[in-house]
Amino acid sequence: MTVSSQVCSRCRRSIQPGDLFYSLLIKVSADFDGVIKIKDEKVDWSKEFEKLKSYPEDLINEEVYREFQFVLCPRCKEVYCANPLNVPLGQSNLEK
Repeated sequence: MTVSSQVCSRCRRSIQPGDLFYSLLIKVSADFDGVIKIKDEKVDWSKEFEKLKSYPEDLINEEVYREFQFVLCPRCKEVYCANPLNVPLGQSNLEK
């Protein structure tokens, strides 16, 4: 059985068979807080839903759910875990 080497998705370092590496799975999904804001009460919702039928299904799905999978070497795993959202240092309040 031959095991091929992998490459770190962040730094592109080669990860040899038997070396420690990490699998990173990021899932992004739409959420709903129970509130629907209606900006224009004159909108014909049946026409709006008909328009959606013409959109490619994969584009609609991407608006609702996306998954990303990466391989990280130990160093890049530490960097990622220290600041997963890549927030500038010193910024403590994420929501503005």
